[in-house]
Amino acid sequence: MKNYWFIGDIHGELDLLDRLLEAIMEHDPQELTFVGDYIDRGPCSREVVERIMELKIPSVCLMGNHELMMLSALEDLAFGYNPMELWYYNGAEATLQSFGFSGFFSLQTGIDFRYLQFFRTLRLSHVVEPVDGVRILATHAGVSPAIPLADQLLLKDYLDLQQYIRDKQLDLGESFLWTREKFLNSPPGLWNGYLVVYGHTPTQKIKHFLRKEYDREYHFVDEDLVIRSDGMNGRTVSVGIDSGSSYSGRLSGLGFFVDRDAKGKETLSMQSLTVTRGNILVRDLGPVHS
Repeated sequence: MKNYWFIGDIHGELDLLDRLLEAIMEHDPQELTFVGDYIDRGPCSREVVERIMELKIPSVCLMGNHELMMLSALEDLAFGYNPMELWYYNGAEATLQSFGFSGFFSLQTGIDFRYLQFFRTLRLSHVVEPVDGVRILATHAGVSPAIPLADQLLLKDYLDLQQYIRDKQLDLGESFLWTREKFLNSPPGLWNGYLVVYGHTPTQKIKHFLRKEYDREYHFVDEDLVIRSDGMNGRTVSVGIDSGSSYSGRLSGLGFFVDRDAKGKETLSMQSLTVTRGNILVRDLGPVHS
């Protein structure tokens, strides 16, 4: 059975990533998509990047806001703030230690080019169409109400994004690498025609950002995933997959499985895998309503 997997924010938690990849590989996936935030906070940022670079199956790696902070610091791309201070505030020290450097400037001059190339070539979005009529859009933080979706889909890398932000005189926090509350409380018509898979905002924190009129559209799967359905027609419109790895000790993957009904029509269902320090939780999330 064809299946496509999306993996949430890892933040240097190599043991969790290894356990999750082992479980996913049992399904012989067609493709893996990582939604970003490979580095910072956890102890093994470098090892996480290496593990992903070593994968032998088709994989798409998206940029997270933590990778953007790192590149902005290394390349001194400032937007009214000190990029090095911002990165340090958000967990850079653990990344420096993982890469074997005692401070920022030694990393800036000594980091191996292959790692830099990995970070610089991270994509901003990825679309998968496992069956006719269902287009899955993966981004790090969701869809930004400040940037038309058509524009978001055209931006290829962080340099495109930086230039767009400057040209449109936007705040970096309004981009689809940082958005939180505005995306979560946007009407799903903003990304009509897509099912959005995103990380960035840990599931247990999403409730704090929801306004009451949208709360009933969200279904929480413990504190690991959150599924949103359109209140008008019940269509599945988004799935958040950030289980808060660096503080919860949990990492989640979301799989989309292609099957056929009795009439031979292709159907799509979701399954999740959440790994903890000592357990693997397998959840059948049911059909994708399109």
